[in-house]
Amino acid sequence: MSYSVKLEKIAREKQKSRDIVKEILNFGVTEQQKLDIINGIVVSLENNKAIKDLSEVLKNFREVINKEEDTDNNKKDKNKIILE
Repeated sequence: MSYSVKLEKIAREKQKSRDIVKEILNFGVTEQQKLDIINGIVVSLENNKAIKDLSEVLKNFREVINKEEDTDNNKKDKNKIILE
């Protein structure tokens, strides 16, 4: 395969990837859904090192979001009275 043919193939694949991303964004997704989609794609990869590295990044980022949500939830709970 010549170099220019290979570049054209890569360019077509990248365009297809951009089209998929655009379609997902047009669907209307939240930030958390974007992370869930990314995570779903990551765990489907064949490269084990990529899975581990990317999962770790997502895990760390998602933990930050979850900690912020937990903090907000704890503040709300302090104002509630629970009746049994």
